[in-house]
Amino acid sequence: MNKYIILLILCSIGFSTSQTQQEKFFCKQCHHFVHTVQKVEHFWDKSIVWFLELVAEGYCAYAKIEKFSVCKGAIHEMTPVIFEGIQTRFLDEDFICPLIRWCPKVYEELKLEDYISNILKDKPENTQWPEIDGTDTIEIIHVSDIHTDLLYKEGTLPKCDEPLCCREEFKAKDNDQKAGYWGSAAVCDLPERTFQQFVNFLKTDVINPDKKTFLFWTGDSVQHDVWKQGREYNIQNSRRITEIFTKGDLGITFIPQIGNHEAFPVNQYDYMTDKDSNLRVEFSNMWREWLGDETAQFFKENGFYAKEFDNLKVIAFDSQICNPDNWYLLKDPTDPTGFLDWAEQELKKSEQKDQAVYFTAHIYTSSCLVPWARRFNALVERYAFIVRGQIYGHAHGEFFNLYKDQKGEPMNIAYISSSLTTYTYKKPSFRKFIVDAKTMIPINYYEYRLDLDKYNQIGKDAVLKWDIAFDFLSEYGATKMYPADLFAITERLFTEPELVKKFDFNSNSGTGISGDSAKYLYCKLNHSINDDLHLCLGETLKKDWTEYISPGWKKRMVQMPKKESKKHKKQKKQKQ
Repeated sequence: MNKYIILLILCSIGFSTSQTQQEKFFCKQCHHFVHTVQKVEHFWDKSIVWFLELVAEGYCAYAKIEKFSVCKGAIHEMTPVIFEGIQTRFLDEDFICPLIRWCPKVYEELKLEDYISNILKDKPENTQWPEIDGTDTIEIIHVSDIHTDLLYKEGTLPKCDEPLCCREEFKAKDNDQKAGYWGSAAVCDLPERTFQQFVNFLKTDVINPDKKTFLFWTGDSVQHDVWKQGREYNIQNSRRITEIFTKGDLGITFIPQIGNHEAFPVNQYDYMTDKDSNLRVEFSNMWREWLGDETAQFFKENGFYAKEFDNLKVIAFDSQICNPDNWYLLKDPTDPTGFLDWAEQELKKSEQKDQAVYFTAHIYTSSCLVPWARRFNALVERYAFIVRGQIYGHAHGEFFNLYKDQKGEPMNIAYISSSLTTYTYKKPSFRKFIVDAKTMIPINYYEYRLDLDKYNQIGKDAVLKWDIAFDFLSEYGATKMYPADLFAITERLFTEPELVKKFDFNSNSGTGISGDSAKYLYCKLNHSINDDLHLCLGETLKKDWTEYISPGWKKRMVQMPKKESKKHKKQKKQKQ
């Protein structure tokens, strides 16, 4: 009998069962039935996944979402993950049996309001940043979304019928626009040779040897051919980029973290089993020289880490823990790595030492799952005095997000940087922050962009030089980069049309404007939580289908050991 029919029968019987009977007999029977279903699930899994893939592929092609080969590849990668997430959630005896009242509750709900009130219960009265000292500065270079394409081909089509172009299979005719030698601001990723020149440019023109300099590298290195990737394929770009950075001998401190594209399939990381642990092993070994043995080991075990530099602590975390496209979180989205609890302890230690803290990751919180983002926002609010900077990528465009306290007042800032890749229709960009060395408060930043048209005309003998597109203070008419000052900039959007155009133009990395309204930009810049952005725009919040099936935050009353994947168990047996 179909396992889902069995579960429906269980539910119908269970709701008519009293609490006393559950504890004596039915709890054991419920577990027995669920285990029986799980024993035969292997055959059903393959059949159901195959059917779902077939339907999804047909719809994708019929609706002309993508060409059939792209639909087939992407759906084949994603469907098993989505199915496993839903299956693990709803075929868990500790979920089903208490739900139908055959067993006592195994989980207790973790309410958002309780978390926020607990975090903020000892919030200091004064959370305003101190005045900038100004006697000395450090510099932070931020590069994100490098996305080198090892198969990039000059002279091919930069626009094609697939999500990634500028490759051998897309032949250009005589009158067609053609991919340039150094890159194309189109549907293409970055040639590796352009990245090599970027590293040379950092050494000769950007890094000040007299200043302490950090480089925050916030992930996403693999090309965007997500429908035909693999585990090794997704790591090789990061490995090559790390080698190029290392050979560049830049004499600076690297703070690296992975993005959502390093995982395979894209966006997917399973925190409930060990089957994706190889990703952390690879990157911890890759970056061991930069992180040191102890930090590299900690990163391998947890996916996040902290590095201390006198009066500065940098906390780098894996934003897959809050990625709404990570279908594995359907199993359980509850702070899967324990990052929030760990970060709270790190912030407490820094507060006691009056040590400034920077957060950095790939995905910024307004693109994170809302329950996670609200908790992180509360954490930042509690320690707003020492959290002096947040640096993220992912957007392929430059802007900032203001963090608001419970009263709606601005209290912190996240800076989101443009991408080094040209995907999609972007100029290769990065930025350099000038930071007060005593308070660690940003004083200004410079946005760099590469003039691809200029260097493509010169050809392969060109020596690439990125131009300073603007500095923040001059571009937006500010004197400081405190939360209140950035909020004041956003208020001017309603009376200064030219300011609206600047934000629009810069969010597209200098390739044009999208026609964003003053209200949209105001809401985008003023909110670090996705739901708040939509409410600001006057939209009614609507749940998508994943929110209906996704579990809320919960805590197991009796802690159980971490489950291992079938593959990992098999590997352990082979070693014995």
